[in-house]
Amino acid sequence: MSENEVLKYAVDNGMIDLSYVQEKIEMSKRKELLEKHPCKIWEGKNGCWYTYLPDGKGGRILKKRKLKTDLENDIVKCLSQQADNPTVADIFHEWIDSRLETKEISKASFDRYSVDFRRFFSVFGEREIKGITELDVEEFMLKSISDFSLTAKSFGNLRILVYGIFKRAKKKKLISFSITEVVNDLEISRNAFTKVKKDECSEVFMQDELPVVLDYLKDNLDIVNLGLLLMFVTGVRVGELVAIKPEDVEGNVIHICRTESHYKDKETGKDVYAIKDTPKTAAGIRNVIVPTDYIWILHKIKQMNPSGEFLFMRDGSRIRAYTVRLRLHRVCKETEVHDKSTHKARKTYASILLSAGVDTSIVISLMGHTDISCTEQYYHRNRKDIAAKTVLLNSIPEFQSH
Repeated sequence: MSENEVLKYAVDNGMIDLSYVQEKIEMSKRKELLEKHPCKIWEGKNGCWYTYLPDGKGGRILKKRKLKTDLENDIVKCLSQQADNPTVADIFHEWIDSRLETKEISKASFDRYSVDFRRFFSVFGEREIKGITELDVEEFMLKSISDFSLTAKSFGNLRILVYGIFKRAKKKKLISFSITEVVNDLEISRNAFTKVKKDECSEVFMQDELPVVLDYLKDNLDIVNLGLLLMFVTGVRVGELVAIKPEDVEGNVIHICRTESHYKDKETGKDVYAIKDTPKTAAGIRNVIVPTDYIWILHKIKQMNPSGEFLFMRDGSRIRAYTVRLRLHRVCKETEVHDKSTHKARKTYASILLSAGVDTSIVISLMGHTDISCTEQYYHRNRKDIAAKTVLLNSIPEFQSH
């Protein structure tokens, strides 16, 4: 007898319970689907069970059930529908959750990618991945440039998501084309991107502004203003500043090796400000030097916070980056200079170094950049006002009448 005949005989004679076999198959499929669920399932403090499921609009919704089995039923139903032909949003969440789980990205990057996805993929994210062609991707990316008035930099953020989504889709054999080839073949004129023209006075602290701000900080010394002073004379990022520990300081040298990371807690939705034991980039691990005339800042900080775990603490708690940011806005208002962020203080530092003719290798080392092109393009600004520029031009022999 063949295997089929044996099986038929066993079923016909009640030797095999088909309903039992079917139940086992369903249980096996259920287990497999639950194992593939990309999001965490957790029990809240209220005893309810939570997870995230696609909302059908390119995003996710928080699913809540009193019983874990009910939540698992929702997951199985959702994944069963998606298994054969997931949407772009489904693949995005698989990709980003996987990268977070393997610690390829931080929680802050996870949140930033999620925001970008909701911005760019509100419609395209609902499309089923198998039906998307190279032309669809090309048209989506080109249309996004005009629809969202993208700069070259923001287009780069979109490109990161496109690469991640479609590379994962190809690995899962849901598409056959190479997304790298599609993106590389895009014909985009530089004129297609939105160009943001900003006044120099909004990008850096001008020559007449910086002394005013520094004098104000010196006249109103507290732990936060000391932090701002340190930023102006070292060029550290604000997240790096609030993560400095006393053991990072040796003489006039500060070793930068960690930063503050900001993200939202999945369960509570509250903001979390955590210290990450790596800076923003690998090049960010560096030594910055406090100029001799400003070493007093470090001594003053030590006096105000003699035994804190971090350099910048108040009432036993670490000062957050947002506190420093808000303080600088207030200082700008008090001193009546153009309102600027802490990042502009960093740009000011870079501009001072480059204008002073400091060797470019030293500049990128102090800034924590990988090459001088980044510093030159995004950080170097002319800090002279009109009067100073006039004096400079008048000093050029070719522009003198006699």
